[in-house]
Amino acid sequence: MTKTEKAKRLLDADKPSPALKLLDGQGGFEARYLKAEAARMLGRFGPAAAQYESARKLARGGQNAACLLGLAKCLRASGLAVRAIAACRAAAKAARGDAQLQTQCELELALALRARGELRPAMKLLDALFSRFAAEKDYSAMGYVCWARGGIYRLEGDFGRSIAQFGLSAKYSAGDRAALGYAWFGLGGVCRVAGDVASSEKYYRMAEKIFRGSDDAFGKAYASCGLANALRQKGDLSAALRLYRKADRLYSGIGDRPDLGFVRWGIGNILLKRGAVKSALAEFMKARALFSGSDEKRGEILSRLSAAQCLYLLGRKPRAVAEYDRAVADAKSCGLCAYLETFT
Repeated sequence: MTKTEKAKRLLDADKPSPALKLLDGQGGFEARYLKAEAARMLGRFGPAAAQYESARKLARGGQNAACLLGLAKCLRASGLAVRAIAACRAAAKAARGDAQLQTQCELELALALRARGELRPAMKLLDALFSRFAAEKDYSAMGYVCWARGGIYRLEGDFGRSIAQFGLSAKYSAGDRAALGYAWFGLGGVCRVAGDVASSEKYYRMAEKIFRGSDDAFGKAYASCGLANALRQKGDLSAALRLYRKADRLYSGIGDRPDLGFVRWGIGNILLKRGAVKSALAEFMKARALFSGSDEKRGEILSRLSAAQCLYLLGRKPRAVAEYDRAVADAKSCGLCAYLETFT
C-alpha cells in the first residue's frame, strides 16, 4: 500500500494529523489534494486553500472540480463568501457529468449563499436538496441540510424553527460525532440568543467533549468561543474571559480572522459590563478590523452596535448615532435581525 493510500484511509477514519505527517514530502496530484483535505479537516483553511490551488495545477478531468469544491469550502469558512460562490459555480461547471459531485457543489453553493446573506435563495436550494436526500434516505446529508437551515432561521430571528432544525440535524447525525457536535453548536447558539442560557451552556459543553480529543482546531475554538458567549450572558465573566483567551489562541493558530472578530467582540462586552468603557471600545474596534474584508455581516453589525453604545457613554453622541443608524440599516438591507440582539 502506498503512502497516499494509507493517508486516504487515515482521512476516512477522521485522522488528519497522521495523514498529513505521512504525506510530508509527497508530490503528485493525489498527495497534494489529500494534503489540502487534511489541512481543511484540521481547520487550517488558508494552507488548505493553497494546497487545493497547487493540486489544480496537476488536475485532470473531474479532479479540477473536486479541488474547486474544496477551495470553495475554505473560502466560505474564511468569511470570503463572494469568492466561495464563484468557486462553487466553477466547480459545478467542471463537474458536469458527475451527478454526485454536482450535488455536493449545489450543497456548498447553498452554504456560500447563506454566508453571503442571500438567505432566501439559499433556503430554496436547501429545501430542494433535502427532498432529494430524503427520497434517497441519505440521513447524513439530511442532517447537514437541517444544520444549514437551522442557521438561516436563526439569522432571520425565527428561533423556534431554528431549534427544531438543529434538533433534527442532531437526530440524523447521531452516527457522525463531528456532525453531531456541530448540531449541538447550532443549538447552543440559537438557545443563547433566544434567552435559554442554561440550555446553551449544556449544548456547548456537550459539543466541547466531542472536539476536546480531536485534531479539529476550528471545532475546539468554536466550542471555547461559544461556551464563553453562554457564560458571559449567564454572568460568569471570569470563566468566560478565560475561554475567550483560549479561543483567541486557537483561532490565531489557524488564521481565522472573522471568528477572531467574535472573540474580540465578546471580550469587549465583558469589559463593558465591568465598566471599562474605553477598553471595551478598543476591543470593538479591533473586532471591526478583523471583520473587514470578509463577508461576515452579522459580526460587523454587532461590533458597530456595541461601539455605538460605548461612544454614547463616552459623550460622543453624533458618532454614536451615526454608527448605530449605519448598523441597523445594514442589518435590514441584509435581512438580518442582529440589531435586535443587543441583549446578548
